[in-house]
Amino acid sequence: MSARSSTRGAPTTSRPPASWTQSPPLAWRPRWCRPWKSPDTVLRPVPVSHLPEGSLARRSAAPPGRSGTSDRTTCAGDVITGQTSTTRVAQLDGGLPLLLTPTDARHTAGIALSLGFGSRDDPAGMSGAAHLLGRLIMAVPLEGGPSLGERVEQFGGTWGAVTGAESLTVHARVPADDAPVVAGWMLDALTRPALSDEALGRERRNVTREPVAAEADPAAPLPDAQAAFLAAVFPGHPLGAAVDGTPGGAGRIALGPLLQMHQRALATVPLALACDGNVREAALRSRMSPLAMARAGGVRPRRSPHAPAGRPGPPDPVWPDGPCQLLAGAPAPTATDPRRDAFVLLGHVLGAGPASQMHRRLGTEHGLAPVFRAWARAYSDAGVWCFLAGTDGADGPAVVRTLRAELARLARHGPAPADLDAAVRQARTEVLRTAENGYATVVASHHCVTGTVWSPEAERARLARVTAADVAGAAAAVAEGLRVVVRPDGRARDE
Repeated sequence: MSARSSTRGAPTTSRPPASWTQSPPLAWRPRWCRPWKSPDTVLRPVPVSHLPEGSLARRSAAPPGRSGTSDRTTCAGDVITGQTSTTRVAQLDGGLPLLLTPTDARHTAGIALSLGFGSRDDPAGMSGAAHLLGRLIMAVPLEGGPSLGERVEQFGGTWGAVTGAESLTVHARVPADDAPVVAGWMLDALTRPALSDEALGRERRNVTREPVAAEADPAAPLPDAQAAFLAAVFPGHPLGAAVDGTPGGAGRIALGPLLQMHQRALATVPLALACDGNVREAALRSRMSPLAMARAGGVRPRRSPHAPAGRPGPPDPVWPDGPCQLLAGAPAPTATDPRRDAFVLLGHVLGAGPASQMHRRLGTEHGLAPVFRAWARAYSDAGVWCFLAGTDGADGPAVVRTLRAELARLARHGPAPADLDAAVRQARTEVLRTAENGYATVVASHHCVTGTVWSPEAERARLARVTAADVAGAAAAVAEGLRVVVRPDGRARDE
């Protein structure tokens, strides 16, 4: 449902030793494993009957074409804040996709390396392993010297690691002249991290402390609430796994199985390297280790659709005494389904801003939930629409009734023109913010999951074509499949 990120970076004036910028020694040979397949379950698609004839499913432009295997031929044109940029897909030696978005006016460059392996791919008994691996890649020593994160900071840059349901992405923003060196380090760190028991123990402790920090953020789902909600929306499906794993799961992961998981993933799932800014392709290629490129190359099949899973409904929530957090939502379209844009707009129509109907109902009229928000997430073979609210247990049933009433009203009549216009503007601006703050990160992750080039302008154009009838169809689908989870659960009080 949400991605777990770790971000750091503070500008410094010192520079790393010259030896750091040299190509690493080629002292090992890659080991390849048998292809690994994810579990064979998936959700049923969103019912088409809820979408009217001639709606978004027919009128929207098709998703961007797949990148293909030829080098330097696939482009996607974008216009971001008045500046035209084009993402071009090339290939490094060995076949690793290289996605370049030149923006000559910028003095910094963004670099992101994504592996198509996320929380849904955690092996049995290793809940949270992908998230733990992402932290380790940035933190362990690189070629016997400082870690990737330390080196980026020595260049005056910022860095982070984001683990989602279907991808693990390390990213950095540095001065443009330093981008090729940092990209080379990223590939080395991902393909041959110096994992050790000491580093694993340190990061396991950090991961187990993350739920405490999450509980301090009222706008974020509580870890146990998120896990229960995902299990309710995605029963029997790998997307039902929380990104940071089950409570205590990461603390039980041993080094040997983690190394095996990393090698298996590196040999079988898609990868993508993306750069935005004034970065020369020749300079990037010159900084890549040949063996690292070989280990990251080869033919990487994407996820194939699986048979639908059963969807038993969860029991009705038992409301606790005192403050609680509720999550309500339903399955939504996939990342390549054009109907997903209507679900994105539904999240804004029922969002926390003063322009939304839910804000008027919950906040202004009834004062039921001072903190709430709504959003949609799309994955390769499923999606989810979610509503999160912090409230009192005594007010919880009224919050759910209000949500159901708003969904029913939207399903019958659709949003008012002013509400739809505000939602479209908010969603289109959100796309721009994403492009400005993490272009390379989104491009790399999107290519790993879908095999297509992410285009902000294509996203904005699709959002502008969504009609009130499309949003009504999305509301009807969510109303029909709505699941509600509350934490803390009042059952604990009654037992």
